[in-house]
Amino acid sequence: MTPEERFDKIENLFHTVGRDIDKQNEAIRSLIVVARTCLDSFHEIRELQRKDHEEWAAKMGELRAAQAETGEKLNILVNTVGRIIRRENHP
Repeated sequence: MTPEERFDKIENLFHTVGRDIDKQNEAIRSLIVVARTCLDSFHEIRELQRKDHEEWAAKMGELRAAQAETGEKLNILVNTVGRIIRRENHP
C-alpha cells in the first residue's frame, strides 16, 4: 500500500468516525429533549397530585366536622329520648 493509499484510508476512517460521532451527538440531543419532556410531565403530575391531595384533605376535614356534629346531635337525641322514657316510667 502506498503512502497516498494509507493517507486516503486514514482520511476515510476519520470522516467515518466523524459522521458516527455526529450521529451520536444528535442522538444524545434527542435523548436530552425526551428527558426534559419527561421531567416536565413529572412536574405537572406532581402538581396535579398536590392539588388533588389538598382538595381531598379539605373535604376530609369537612367530613370529620360533619361527623362530629352528627355525633353531638345523636348524643343529644339519645339523652332526650332517655329523659322522656324515664319520665314516662316514673310518673
